[in-house]
Amino acid sequence: MNQDLSVFITPFALIIGCALIAAGGLYFIDIKFLKSRFQAVAALAAGFIVLGALEVVLAGSSVSFFKAQQVQTSACELKGESAHPEARLGGDAGIIHKHILACMEMAGYEWSPEHRNCKDAPLATNPYCYLPLGGFDRTITAFQLRFE
Repeated sequence: MNQDLSVFITPFALIIGCALIAAGGLYFIDIKFLKSRFQAVAALAAGFIVLGALEVVLAGSSVSFFKAQQVQTSACELKGESAHPEARLGGDAGIIHKHILACMEMAGYEWSPEHRNCKDAPLATNPYCYLPLGGFDRTITAFQLRFE
C-alpha cells in the first residue's frame, strides 16, 4: 500500500475496527448500543476483520516475518562480502553465495526457490528464495509471499 495513503487510512480503520469490537462486546455485558444479538456478533466479526485486514495490508509488527527475512538476507550479504572482499573484485563470487546460504541456514532459513520472484533471480541475496524452518514462521511467511 502507498505509504502516504496508509498514514491517512490507518487511524480511521483502527477507530472503526475498535468501535465495532467495543459495540459488539458491550452488548454481551448488558450495555446495548446494538438492537440484537445478531448485530452484536456481526459487529464483533466485522471489527476483527477490519483490524486483521489492516494488519495484513500494512504488514505490521505482528506479521513482519518477511520483513525480518529481508533484513537477515541483507545482513548475511554484508557478512559474506566483508569476509571475502577479494571475491567481488574478479575472484570466485560463488564463495560469497555459499557464505550467504550458510549464514541464512544458521539464522533459521532454508533455500526454497519456488516463489516466482526467486525464479526470475535465483540469487543468494534474493529474500524470496528462502523460507523459515519453524512451522509457524514458515506458514505466515508463505502466506505473506502470496501477496508479493
